[in-house]
Amino acid sequence: MMSAAQLCSPAIIRKLIQLVQDNDENIKTTALYLGLILLVVYVFQAAGQFCKSYFSHYAAWNFIDEFRQKLYGHIQNMSMGFFHDKQTGQLMSRITNDTTNLEPLIAHALPDLIVNGVLLVGSAVILFSINVQLALYTMLTVPFTVICVYIYSKKVRPMFKKSHEKMGDLNATIQDNLSGVKEIQIFNKYDDAAGKVKASSNAHRFFILGSLVRGAICNPIILFTNNLSMVIVIIAGGFLAAKGDIDAADIVAFSLYVSYFYQPILSFAQISEQINTALTAAERSFEILDEESPVKDGSEILSGKDVKGTIEYKDVSFAYKEGRNVLNNVSIKVDAGKTLALVGPTGIGKTTFINLLTRFYDVDSGEILIDGENIKKYTLGSLHDAMSLVLQDVFLFHGSIEENIAFGVPGATKEQVIAAAKAANAHDFIMETENGYDTLVGERGMRLSGGQKQRISIARAVLRNCPILILDEATASVDTRTEKLIQQSLNELRIGRTTILIAHRLSTVRNADIIAVVGEDGITEAGTHDELMALNGVYASLVLADN
Repeated sequence: MMSAAQLCSPAIIRKLIQLVQDNDENIKTTALYLGLILLVVYVFQAAGQFCKSYFSHYAAWNFIDEFRQKLYGHIQNMSMGFFHDKQTGQLMSRITNDTTNLEPLIAHALPDLIVNGVLLVGSAVILFSINVQLALYTMLTVPFTVICVYIYSKKVRPMFKKSHEKMGDLNATIQDNLSGVKEIQIFNKYDDAAGKVKASSNAHRFFILGSLVRGAICNPIILFTNNLSMVIVIIAGGFLAAKGDIDAADIVAFSLYVSYFYQPILSFAQISEQINTALTAAERSFEILDEESPVKDGSEILSGKDVKGTIEYKDVSFAYKEGRNVLNNVSIKVDAGKTLALVGPTGIGKTTFINLLTRFYDVDSGEILIDGENIKKYTLGSLHDAMSLVLQDVFLFHGSIEENIAFGVPGATKEQVIAAAKAANAHDFIMETENGYDTLVGERGMRLSGGQKQRISIARAVLRNCPILILDEATASVDTRTEKLIQQSLNELRIGRTTILIAHRLSTVRNADIIAVVGEDGITEAGTHDELMALNGVYASLVLADN
């Protein structure tokens, strides 16, 4: 509608000039009639501009919203191995900045391509209908314009891709610095931290300016080339008029249509910048979407109510990096309702046991069974619903204490949350906070102490009430008094559940049904505390050293 309206305007002007040339006696009436037609044309043009602007932006932001959610969901479902070499800031940049950069493509570039395409074809047809010879002359500059646009696109796109990468680096640097602001302050690294942000920001500026400079060079060249066509119209049109092959009205109309013909070509050059930006952003986003998680979802549902909790590792081997096994042919079994404690030096692979059971990673060989069935057959969601985790490094989301306790149980009542907090010895300190259960914990729970966060984590596990309990160094970073409170809560929590316990302090594993000593070659010793002490082996030496 917009393009059709634009193409009508020169035709009306051409008609008026012809009337003047012919000294038409009805020129006043006709001029009024033509003016009204032009007014209607402009109304339609304005309405078309509104529709184009509104609906294109509506479509763009709805697409970006859905695409952003899809990208985030894909990243969220990736296995832990995906995150090993990824910075949080880089991933955030892919989800936010890169998806936002698709908006100009959908809301501006694509609609403009359609409108300009119609305008280009329509004006070309009209130009040839007015005068074929003059139209051919004006087309002489088109190849130069096309070559210039092509060269511009080839040169600019790599610069835009680099600028996106540098923006991701900048986001990653800022995210790291803000997360470690306490360390920056205590070690007096203000200048170093600010220097890293400055370097990342300067790198982004260099590449974005590089792409803009190329555009600043190319666009005037294209504009000059297009303007040459008008010079050709004046010169060639004058010669043709002298021979009587074209009249004044046609020359005026031809000049207007030539500007319409070259306007889309100039717009294409400008649009190509938006397209290059969007294509670069899309390429970075699809790089993430093309990555597949090595951990594949199973097809069967593991019902938490039916899980007895017998866990068995059969000849399990695993390596984070090829050729460097963390676990080698490990086999061990813990019966339902019993506790397996894993002890050994730091970095020997104890946490890997948990990572494989939860399927944060998949075993390289062997299998892990729950109640005699391979865990790979179950959906990840139902597998995780059968487990509660209490980790050393507790992560609390920015929100209230109640929201964090109820995180794993949507729809939990206030009474259930309070009961879980009491079971975790957390209720008393919660009631001493400013707003009780409505107290905001701050980012990562920074407004709470380590022991308080740990007890909220235990309350979260109590409320979740799963048949399998995983405790990874749950008391490693708290004082003795807090450890006793937490240990009391954990002992209550373990009753009736199959528990896998990793402990730094060996005093917390004495009552475990099975204590497994993890060494470089896997499990070197296994048995009860008394059995292992009688062996006088690695476990016994660790106990003596711990005392």
